[in-house]
Amino acid sequence: MSLRDLLDNRIRVVLSLILVVAVYLAMNFLVLRGMLAYVVPSALWMASFLMILHLMGGLEQLSLWTHRPVVLIAFLTAAMQIVCLYFIALFTELGRSPYSFTPMGVAINIAYFTAPILAQETARAYAIRCAPKSKKYAWLVLVTLLFTLLRLSTSSLIAQRSSADTIKFVTSEVIPAGAQSLLATYLALMGGPLASIAYMWTLEASKWLIPILPNPPWGLKALISTLIPAIGLVIISESMPVMKMMAVGVMRREEVRRVKTKSVRAQKSKELLSIVVGLVLMITIWSTTGMLGCQVTVVASGSMRPTMDVGDVIVAVQMPVEKIVEGDIVQYWRSGLDAPITHRVVEVKSSGGTFILVTKGDANSVLDEPVVVMPKQKLFKVMFVMPKVGWASIALKSALSSTMMYLIENPPITYILLAIAINALVIYVLTHVVGLRRIRSRGVSWR
Repeated sequence: MSLRDLLDNRIRVVLSLILVVAVYLAMNFLVLRGMLAYVVPSALWMASFLMILHLMGGLEQLSLWTHRPVVLIAFLTAAMQIVCLYFIALFTELGRSPYSFTPMGVAINIAYFTAPILAQETARAYAIRCAPKSKKYAWLVLVTLLFTLLRLSTSSLIAQRSSADTIKFVTSEVIPAGAQSLLATYLALMGGPLASIAYMWTLEASKWLIPILPNPPWGLKALISTLIPAIGLVIISESMPVMKMMAVGVMRREEVRRVKTKSVRAQKSKELLSIVVGLVLMITIWSTTGMLGCQVTVVASGSMRPTMDVGDVIVAVQMPVEKIVEGDIVQYWRSGLDAPITHRVVEVKSSGGTFILVTKGDANSVLDEPVVVMPKQKLFKVMFVMPKVGWASIALKSALSSTMMYLIENPPITYILLAIAINALVIYVLTHVVGLRRIRSRGVSWR
């Protein structure tokens, strides 16, 4: 008689969760060096995966829970997230991967990041699939929170930070990890362990197996890492047939009888419009403050004629000063001014590691006062010009500039607003998308 036969199903679920937590704590507190730092974690996580798989019911149960369309959606969602990060990095910054790309190095890396994903996602699926149907949403939240913590190191959780650093950590690390964990939990509920494994493994593989990695500003990276999982949740929720929703406990039979198809469609259109409008407004607000690594402004003077004229809208992207060359158009601030200066670089000097940029407006006859920039400091480089698009906003320029200056001079306020915006989006998706009761007109069969 096996261990699985001796234990109640609820006890097996608890043991699976305890196992992944124990290995997580061991890996965070053990000090390993050299090859042991790769071999020991891989072995422990793989052993825990095999144990959890046995407690769950083996490969037969894994196959029974697998829903192939959800696995495909999981993979495509991860691929979309990766593509978005690389697309943004083309305009910001790309960096070299620190990992080895020799055949042996690649094999070790694959084992190192694959083993914990197999163990954690199998335990996640086992917990959420075996949760009582009447408490499915409570379990969805609890499992999401647990595995969000498992994605963060203990050192990052207990580190001493200032209030501003804490808010930045929550915004850039905790909330994106929570959004991805929520999607993985919902994937595991709808498509079994293979669905959440497909999502999480694809994300990790891009970090370990691609030699060039995206390095966009943290605000923009946090936005993408939160929005794309939210989009994935919407896609899954909209695509699942009613019998599948009822089978996993997301929808009850009496709710199906109570809701009319016409009202569901109207509600769906309303929610989709709300999400689109909210995203557009949020991105617009963030872009005017430079929090996304890009800055959208309206030209208010004719100093750059004929290249740019009053009323044109320019999109500037953060760029390390080392990449600025003569002829680039840059945007920078000077104390005492309520708007940025956007002029062309006519000379770049370097003295003792400090960069000095000499700029001038194309329509001006006099050089600007030199701009002193420290190494690794970033400026905004103009990438796009949209002629005459900004005429409608020129009347509001003074108010917008004052707000922008306030946010730039008060980083804690900016971080709080950013944290609230991202958190509100996650809560909206959880309560109004994942929790929606929908009738689907598709067939009864969902296998």
